[in-house]
Amino acid sequence: MKPILVRVRDSLSASIEFDKTEYDYFYNPFHYHPEFELTLIVKSFGRRRIGDNIENFNEGDLVLVGKNLPHVWKNDPVFFDDKANMKAQAICVKFLSDFAGKDFLERREMKGIKTVLEEKAPQGIKLVGALRNKVEKIMLKLPELDESDRFIQLLQILNLISKSNEYLLLASLSYRNVSLKNAERINFVLDYIMDHYQEDLTLEKIAGLVNMNKNAFCRFFKMGTRKSLFTVINEVRIGKACQHLTETDLNVLQICFACGFNNISNFNKAFKKSMNVTPLMYRKNMKQFSHA
Repeated sequence: MKPILVRVRDSLSASIEFDKTEYDYFYNPFHYHPEFELTLIVKSFGRRRIGDNIENFNEGDLVLVGKNLPHVWKNDPVFFDDKANMKAQAICVKFLSDFAGKDFLERREMKGIKTVLEEKAPQGIKLVGALRNKVEKIMLKLPELDESDRFIQLLQILNLISKSNEYLLLASLSYRNVSLKNAERINFVLDYIMDHYQEDLTLEKIAGLVNMNKNAFCRFFKMGTRKSLFTVINEVRIGKACQHLTETDLNVLQICFACGFNNISNFNKAFKKSMNVTPLMYRKNMKQFSHA
């Protein structure tokens, strides 16, 4: 199942789009759009997919989705039963990267917010802990505010996220639109991994691509990504495996070798460690979204 593009608004009457409509159930298919999307679940429960990440969601679920990152919230089957009289509601704020002006993110004061939008949101950000609680309180007040106050509160939310580490990144690097202007070598390495994940990728080979010795490269790469080289390689391969499991009829053994793993045991172990389910269970879980 491939995501569909939801076209951005041709013209904006306001800098941000706000929605708090109550529905019988969430109806959007697996989709993406050029806008960022901040969504708080007010009512309902079900399963949420962000890129290749699948999780249950309940009331209070709070996620920032990056631009062009495929996503869907699908309610549990009970919401499709007319007799159950269930309702689904979310507070949703959509905005483009230049919602506060063309050069907004280039201002020195916006460095933290720029990092959130360009380096973290491309994988989807799930807010947790005290950060989630603070942002939820702000979002619950948005329906009472006018457009200018909503604009101000969105800036406040992004500022809170930029100063916190109480979040989880959801999708793998396969779904990430990497944009690290101050780290061209990291960009180059990530692009190389994306293009050559099926090959035997050694530390010596990757470090040599950017003319660094192994020890220096390991420090450099971890400082820039907060992950080791082999963690990233594994994430890319597992992400590609998820795409094969979702979008093709290849069997697990075929997918194993297509994604750069050299034996099925290592593949199954790595996949379950990363996704918390076996490849076959992941494929089964994904089928429920085919009619979302």
